[in-house]
Amino acid sequence: MALFALIVIGVYSLVFFTGDRTASPKLGIDLQGGTRVTLVPQGAEPTREQLEDARNILENRVNGMGVSGASVVVDGNTLVITAAGDDTSEIRNIGQTSQLLFRPVLNLPTPDFEKLDEVILNTANSWVEHGVLTQEQAQTAIDQVFEMQAQQEEAQKNAEGAEGAEGEAAEGEAAEGAEAESDAAPEVDAPKVTASPLPEPNGPVEASERRKDATDMLRETRQSTDPTQQFASFVLLGERCLDQPTDPLAGTDNEALPLVACDPSTGQTLLLDEVPLLAGVEDPEGPRLTGQQIDTGRPITGGPNLQTSQMEISFAFSQNGEHNGSQTWAALTSSMIGQQIAITLDSQVISAPVIQGATPVGSATSITGQFTQEEAEALANNLRYGALPLSFAGENGEPGGTAITVPPSLGLASLQAGIYAGLVGLLLVAIFVFAYYRLFGLISLFTLFAAGLLVYGSLVLLGRWIGYSLDLSGIAGLVIGIGTTADSFVVIYERIKDEVRKGKTFRSATASGWDRAKDTIVTGNMVTLIGAVIIYFLAVGDVKGFAFTMGLTTVFDLLVTFLITAPLLVLASRNGIWSKPSANGMAKAFAVGDRNRRSTRSAAPAPVRDDVATDSGAEAGYTAVSTSGSTKRTVTSPSAPASADTKEEK
Repeated sequence: MALFALIVIGVYSLVFFTGDRTASPKLGIDLQGGTRVTLVPQGAEPTREQLEDARNILENRVNGMGVSGASVVVDGNTLVITAAGDDTSEIRNIGQTSQLLFRPVLNLPTPDFEKLDEVILNTANSWVEHGVLTQEQAQTAIDQVFEMQAQQEEAQKNAEGAEGAEGEAAEGEAAEGAEAESDAAPEVDAPKVTASPLPEPNGPVEASERRKDATDMLRETRQSTDPTQQFASFVLLGERCLDQPTDPLAGTDNEALPLVACDPSTGQTLLLDEVPLLAGVEDPEGPRLTGQQIDTGRPITGGPNLQTSQMEISFAFSQNGEHNGSQTWAALTSSMIGQQIAITLDSQVISAPVIQGATPVGSATSITGQFTQEEAEALANNLRYGALPLSFAGENGEPGGTAITVPPSLGLASLQAGIYAGLVGLLLVAIFVFAYYRLFGLISLFTLFAAGLLVYGSLVLLGRWIGYSLDLSGIAGLVIGIGTTADSFVVIYERIKDEVRKGKTFRSATASGWDRAKDTIVTGNMVTLIGAVIIYFLAVGDVKGFAFTMGLTTVFDLLVTFLITAPLLVLASRNGIWSKPSANGMAKAFAVGDRNRRSTRSAAPAPVRDDVATDSGAEAGYTAVSTSGSTKRTVTSPSAPASADTKEEK
């Protein structure tokens, strides 16, 4: 029991001193409400690597969107995205091909310095409020801008002072006057960022509204056509460019507007032009040069070029249709030789190659750069599939996946129903064990409590470490686990009862009963565990949760039985009170045992000494005959007692 206590202490030490330090298990959407999106890969059978790459990409998108409590898991050959809350409409579009766009890189325009301080301060405060930047990052960016502006103004004044000096005689005086004027010039104080981050949203509805407001604000500031606003966004975004795993816009940028974007690989901020319309298209709402124009029927490769010894990504645009990507790319490269074209994925720059020459219509395009082998392959996959290495649809071919939404009220009702089911099951077990086992029912209930304590702590840690979410099917597995743990106690108790019926004392029966029961318990639990493992790996969806919790409780049942149940039964057998039939519920077994003991004693023959022939032996028909110094026993037929005359003759 000391070992079990150490295990429990270790588990709950991890619960309360690691992670978020809360003892709340992660709940599935059917217990708290939310949305589940199922994505089925299209085409050939996907590899495990492809599924894992897709999972990582989708997880980055989910995290970039700020959807709380969301997870992406591989379930067989499908991907399942779950997000808790009552408004998770964002994840319905996650499974669609990510936004892969081609944007020319622009030179940063000169801002209007007269209104720059107001524009950059307002932008900085908005970004700080919505958590895009910290107050320190925003202030650092503003200080750098105004410090650079002050230096430029000072240099300009010095230059003007030097040019205004006339004659060699007045040259020194002019220099002194310029220096004095510079010293006397007032310093430019940078505006101070006063905003603070907004408080944590109160519930999922407010969180969703907050994310929408942040996205609208970023589109307004980062996709402005005003040069001053572009300059302000350019400067501020540079403070988080290197530390930006995903772009806050997450693919929601407007293709018809310029974009201030970040290249995290270099830490460089870029001003990008709108996505070009396809050649011959004049309608601003018409199709543009996106990843959908790439010809996926032609080879798309990423790796080392043996001739140039550089990493190279090769692809081609489609020539299908009157207005196609190949014609557009040919015209774009012809007009932008020596300039950069950025490839953005979900609003973030993944490559910004310099155009070295025009690409003829129908020809492949090569992108070279300082890529690793993995980066080249990843970029090739992005070009081939957008964001995902696979094409996904719903279970019935729906674009973006099959989405199921569970309202929070229904989730709460499900949680309450699950708790009630567990309590009812525990109550029925308690009634049964007290009615049948008397005080020994306390041992059974304590065993169940110990197992529940261990299972609960483990569920908290599993939700924290591997993202396991407890759902209704999992609760069903836990309820069955209650019965499994109680069944182990029943097996031990009945084996003890069998030994008592044989006439053994209660203490001796407990030891021998446990020896007989443990093999049965191990065998039964191993059969259950094997079944749970098979179901877990072969099943999909909610059945996996059922199999997982059933297997978990089965393992813990073995642990609790050996470390708690058996030691408590042995201790109880050594106590006079617990050994009484009225306390352990074995009155009938003890009565049978007493009868068996008496019957055994009465049926046993009386011991007879071999060297002495007694009268009783003679009366029983035995005669002792001595031969060669030893005594032999012969059996004769019993006879009536001899008469007195006969005895006298002898």
